[in-house]
Amino acid sequence: MRAARAVRPLAVAGVVGLLVGVSGCSGQAVDAGAGVDPGRITHRAVAAVALEHLPADTSSRAASYTDESTPPEQVSVDLRYGTDGEYDGDLVNVAVSAQPPEDAGACRSELGQHCVDLPTDVKNAKMQLRWTEEEPEEDPGVVGVVLLREGGETASIGYAGPTITGDPRRLDMPVGVEELVAVVEDPRLRYQATSSTLALGEELDEWEGGEPDPTAYELVPNTDHGIAQAYVGGRGGYGYYQGVIRSPLRDQFGADAIGGRLLQRSSPDFTGMPDADIDVLAAPSPPAWMTREPCSAPALRKHCVTTKGERGPLVFAWQPAKGDDVGWAWMISVREKEVVAVRYQGPRMPAGHDDAAALTEWYQGEQLDSKGGEGESEFADDLSLWCDREHLDARPVEQLD
Repeated sequence: MRAARAVRPLAVAGVVGLLVGVSGCSGQAVDAGAGVDPGRITHRAVAAVALEHLPADTSSRAASYTDESTPPEQVSVDLRYGTDGEYDGDLVNVAVSAQPPEDAGACRSELGQHCVDLPTDVKNAKMQLRWTEEEPEEDPGVVGVVLLREGGETASIGYAGPTITGDPRRLDMPVGVEELVAVVEDPRLRYQATSSTLALGEELDEWEGGEPDPTAYELVPNTDHGIAQAYVGGRGGYGYYQGVIRSPLRDQFGADAIGGRLLQRSSPDFTGMPDADIDVLAAPSPPAWMTREPCSAPALRKHCVTTKGERGPLVFAWQPAKGDDVGWAWMISVREKEVVAVRYQGPRMPAGHDDAAALTEWYQGEQLDSKGGEGESEFADDLSLWCDREHLDARPVEQLD
C-alpha cells in the first residue's frame, strides 16, 4: 500500500520529516472550543484561508496530530488530496506559529534539504522555498514555503505527494509553488486573527478535526490507576489483565506514594501468559528497606543487578522460588526526585538472572528509564508521580476498586 509521508510544520521543525506514530489516543484532535484564546486563529480558520488558494477537492480536512512536543503557540492543519483506499493521498500541511522556530529557520542541508530565498511583498518579512528530492522507491520528496514575519511570527506550508526531482518551480505539480506562496503570504494567516477570519473558519464545511485540547499535556498528579495503566501502555497484552486494584504495597512507600496492582490472568481468549500480580509504584524516595542503592539492601542484595540508566540507577532484583515460596522480582528506577518500582509475583521465579528477566519481561525495563520523545517510549513519562492530563483519561484496563 502506498502511503504519503506526513509533513511536520516547516515553521517549527525547520525541516520536513516523518511523523512517528504512537500508541493510544493521545494527541487526537478534539472539540475544545472553550479552550481557544479570544482572537487566536483556529485550526478551522487556517484551513479556510488556505483553501481559498488551494484546490477545494480535498479528501479530508483536519487539525494536525499533536503530542506533548507540539509548541502551544502553533496552529497546524492537514489537507489530503486523492485518497482512494490504496493511497493515503497527497498531503498539504499549513501551520501558523506565534514564535520563530528554534533553529531560526535555518536550512537543513545536512538532511538533504535545498533552500532558495524568495522575494515577498510582506513588509519586513523573509520567505524561503525548501525542498527535499525523491529517494527512489522510498520517498517522493517534499516541498515547503516558510514566511518569517518581523517579530518572529511564522507561516509555513508543506506539500508531500508528487515526485520531486529538482527545483519545484520547474516541476509540473498539482499544487504549484505559486499557490503555496499565496497561502503563506495571505494577510489573514496570522496567529492573532480578526473576527471575520474566525467566522470564515466557522463557515468551512467538510471539516473533520476539531481544535486540539491545549491543556491535554499539562502535568498533573498521577493516580494509582494511572501509573498502572502507564505500565500496560508499554508492556502491552491488555487482554491478559483482569483489572487494576490499589496496590497493597503502596503504604510501604510512604504517605505520598501511589501504586496500582495489575491482575494478570489467562483466559480462554488469552492463554499462555502466567497468572501474576504486578504492582506498579512511585514515591518521592525509596522506602527505608530499599535504600537509594537497592542492591545494598538486605532484602534485595543476594540476587541483584544494577545498570546505569538515563534517569539514574536501573535495578533488577529477584528472589528465586524455594519450597512453597514462589519468589518475586523487583524492577526499580531510582531517579533524582522519585523512585518508580514494579514488583512481579506469581509463577515460580527462576534462579538464573536470564530466566528471571525473561519471565518478568525485564528486557522492557527501559520503560522505567526512557525519557520519552521521538523514537522512545512516550508512556515512560507517565510512569511517574506526575503525568500528562490526557493520560488519566486512558482506560485500557478496567479499574476494579
